[in-house]
This record gives sequence, structure tokens and C-alpha cells, in this order.
Amino acid sequence: MCSYFNPCSASNGYNHRKSKEFIKKSCRATSYPKLCLKSLARRASKIKGNPELLASAALSTTFFATQTTSRLLKDTSRIHSLKPNEVAAMVDCIADLSDSVQKLQMFTKVMDEGTKNNDVVRVDGSDDVVRVQINDIQMWVNMALEEEETCMIALANMNVKGRVKKGIRKRIVKVAHLTSNALDLVKNFALAHNK
Repeated sequence: MCSYFNPCSASNGYNHRKSKEFIKKSCRATSYPKLCLKSLARRASKIKGNPELLASAALSTTFFATQTTSRLLKDTSRIHSLKPNEVAAMVDCIADLSDSVQKLQMFTKVMDEGTKNNDVVRVDGSDDVVRVQINDIQMWVNMALEEEETCMIALANMNVKGRVKKGIRKRIVKVAHLTSNALDLVKNFALAHNK
């Protein structure tokens, strides 16, 4: 069985251009379609027009971006001489992003396990396991979005140099937008699956 982490071989003949078109069309239904397309286009050969692999790739991309942003925040808090209350805000922000990373990691694993166990792609009448997994995934993505919003609030209250704050904010906004897109793609997969 194919999954994002165990892709089918390229010999299955799925056209790379068709896969890119599928991603482009799917991304139109997200909140940030340009970012969606940009972040997923290079994974077209692994996605192969499969809505589940698309959702899984979006989650994986978001997970990686969240990890990178969390590391950036840790480095920034060390490099810049921040006041104790600013350090506390930065630590809270890092903790929020770290929680987000853990949740993203959990549901990426859930999606991949579901694929391996043939739970997510089943189309017979017994979809209870699928619905539970999809509901859990949607709940975790929503929680990740809430934590990223908390991080933005903490950052807004910090008296960090404008350029540094702007750079951090840009990264956090990108992570929030990737998370939102992943949520949209998971919901679309769930709706298509439950028809």
C-alpha cells in the first residue's frame, strides 16, 4: 500500500504534470492557494493525484516549517539581549510552537498508519475508524492553529527590535497559513471520503 512516507514506485506511470494539476486544483479550495501550491508542487511525484497523500504531504510540510520556526525562535531568544518579561514571552511562544510540532507529528503518524492499515482508503460501509481518525486529525490541526495564534499574541507584546520582530512574525504567519491549508486539505479529503 502506498503512503506519503512509503511512496509507490514511479513505475506506476502516473503523469507528473497531472499530479501538479491535481495539486493546483486542490489548493484552490484552501485559504492560501499560492502558498499551498508552492509548498506542495515539489512533492507532486509522491502525491500522484491521491487526496490522502496530498493531505499527508501538507501535514508533513507544516510539521517541518513549525520545527524550523521553533528553532529560529530559540536562537533569536539567545542571540538578542531581551528583558526578562520578553524572554518569558519568547519561551511561551516557543512552548506553543513545540506543542504544535508534537500535535502535527502525531497526526502525520496517524494518517500514515491509517494508510498502512488500509483504514483511510476504505470505501465500504464500515468507515467508523476512518471518521474517528479524521476527526482527531482535524481537532489537532485546530489546536495547532490556536497555539500559533497564542504565539502571535505573545510576540506582539514583546519589545523586540522591529526588524527582528517582523522576521519572526513573518515565519509564524507562514506556519499558521500552512497549518490552515493543511486543515482545509484534510477536511476536503474527509468530505470526499465520507460521500
